[in-house]
Amino acid sequence: MRPLSQELSRPSIEDLGVPQELEPLFPPGVEPALEDWRLRRAELLARWRAVVGEPSFGAFDREPEVIDEFDAPDFHGTILRQPTGPGQRQQVLLMEPLEAPVSPLPGAVVPYYHPDLMAGFDLASRAPLAERPNVQFGRHLVRQGYRVVCTEAFPYNTVPDPGSEEGFAWWRAAAAKLLADNPSWTGIGKLVWDTSRALDLLLDHPDTDADRILVMGHSLGGKMAFYAAAFDERFKAAICSDFGIGWTFTNWDAPWYFGEQIRRAGFRLNGHHALALIAPRSFLLIAGDADRPESWQHINEARRVYRLHGREDAVGCFLHMTGHQPTTQSIVTAYRWLAEQFGLEEQPWRLEV
Repeated sequence: MRPLSQELSRPSIEDLGVPQELEPLFPPGVEPALEDWRLRRAELLARWRAVVGEPSFGAFDREPEVIDEFDAPDFHGTILRQPTGPGQRQQVLLMEPLEAPVSPLPGAVVPYYHPDLMAGFDLASRAPLAERPNVQFGRHLVRQGYRVVCTEAFPYNTVPDPGSEEGFAWWRAAAAKLLADNPSWTGIGKLVWDTSRALDLLLDHPDTDADRILVMGHSLGGKMAFYAAAFDERFKAAICSDFGIGWTFTNWDAPWYFGEQIRRAGFRLNGHHALALIAPRSFLLIAGDADRPESWQHINEARRVYRLHGREDAVGCFLHMTGHQPTTQSIVTAYRWLAEQFGLEEQPWRLEV
């Protein structure tokens, strides 16, 4: 039987090629060498950094504040307020496994709107959540022995609750303040920045295995995980569920992501250019709605870089196509794939979701 990583790295559909409007990583007919890619990567990274921008602030006190600690059925939890800039803090939940199959512990950052759903635990009532068990990635991972940090997205710690979510009111208000305070930044830049600050917290624990660090997210969390992995090489693997890898797959032009710049004439970067930056680190896409068979066009183009590194089996896709929410099969398969990528023993009894 072939390893699962080989199965998921092979397209389940006919190769669709690269659409004409997508800029290829290398000129047609060119078989690049690894040194060619190193030069191309530096160019792409510079282009991406210009698109994402940078914050206006400098150094700040990064010491997190412990808000509370508690014991849950699946983990020991610590709620913290972590500084992400001068006068800015994000709520994070640190989840410590009750059992640790290996030492040092593998780690994971799981970004989303709020920590609760990803943890499968209501932080206000201190009660387990029954809703949407397949996306409770933090709970799944801590049960497998990962040290996990679940985070919140910046709108919820940037401006007060507008009292209505109509028209993404909270997101619009937060993006407006963010960009007024940081005119050379973007919303996606802030989302990536905050995700990396959560990784700082994770790596502050000396018994966290820096060679086995995952970032994993669904929908918004998948967007955050994807671009965090592209820009922060400390993430050694990324699992992204139905986030929309291509510009036309979702609302990437919203002001809390990249804004209108991606619609301007001459803008050529796209998802495969970011995925190529993740190579040769491990990446798995779980596709169901926002992502679709055409997502393979981006993956196949980036596989050219993975192939240069001899890591073609480190990138793949599980195409369930049953809707936006991941299926149980897709999530269990993703954790089996992750165990292969990290060289860890599968623990089937822990993979129940």
